[in-house]
Amino acid sequence: MFTFDGGIRIEETDLWLDASHGVNLGYVSHAHADHMRRHKKVIATPITAQFYQQRIGANRSFIHTIPFHQPVEIDSVTVELFPSGHMLGASQILVVKDNVRLVYTGDFNMYPGETSEPIAIRSADILIMEATFGLPQYRFPPRWQIIGQLIDFVDRCFEQNLIPVILAYSVGKSQEVIKILGDRNYSLSVYKTTAQMTSIYKSCGVELRNWQPFSGENLNNRVVIIPPRLLNWIQGLYPGKVKSAMVTGWAVDRGAKYRYKVDEMIPLSDHADFIGLLTYVEKVDPAKIYVTHGFSEFVQVLKEKGYQAAPLKPEPQLSLF
Repeated sequence: MFTFDGGIRIEETDLWLDASHGVNLGYVSHAHADHMRRHKKVIATPITAQFYQQRIGANRSFIHTIPFHQPVEIDSVTVELFPSGHMLGASQILVVKDNVRLVYTGDFNMYPGETSEPIAIRSADILIMEATFGLPQYRFPPRWQIIGQLIDFVDRCFEQNLIPVILAYSVGKSQEVIKILGDRNYSLSVYKTTAQMTSIYKSCGVELRNWQPFSGENLNNRVVIIPPRLLNWIQGLYPGKVKSAMVTGWAVDRGAKYRYKVDEMIPLSDHADFIGLLTYVEKVDPAKIYVTHGFSEFVQVLKEKGYQAAPLKPEPQLSLF
């Protein structure tokens, strides 16, 4: 059905799934940098194609867009894209070949987000899934509690006459934060790359309020949203005035704020937690599971629950079912 070597290739086709290198025909599940490469031809949802073109600079004529829930024929297989819940436009792919159904999840989230399509689930004979948070300790608090933690952080900063700085990747997580805080009438200043991505969200019909690109304005009673790599930059601009919080599922780890060198960690994640991963598997009920992008211990958890599971490892020349 498929081989794995620097990416997942569907046999007897040119189709690769989230390949880690440039290929002739690459399916791109979503618009995060670790899943995008410059391919000769790209398959993606229309929204992911917009992000891909903005971030990679590819000629749109090389991007074949497939809307959600519309099966199409590619070479000798049928493919269908359906939402993963990870970020706006993010998809999973169902590949049907010789009556065998393969689902590749890419990154996914079982819990509804503020700015992404809710996840859909398809039955499969073969499931290739991420398991980023595939250990029992990664169980996220309820959404309302996470939002409360974010708002409390901002309010405490204002009370202390400090600038609340939220560290979030430019596309996906930043727009979640903008939606949460903007809808509650907080004024937001966002870094230029975040502003570019947020404009695409707006063009796709997602209403995001009370934000503007950061241009050195007075930050009194304003929240700043920047990529994590720019923390030292903003601290240098406003020495002694910045308090930082990073939004990530890794916030569950004890001592995470010291590892990321921030003041607070908020467990706002766009991935499924441990319970979400198990729930997803139960709903798909596949004959075979391959696990990627996560903890190898999750494979043992699946085996103990009676599933035929294995880590996805490079196996050149070997056909995998």
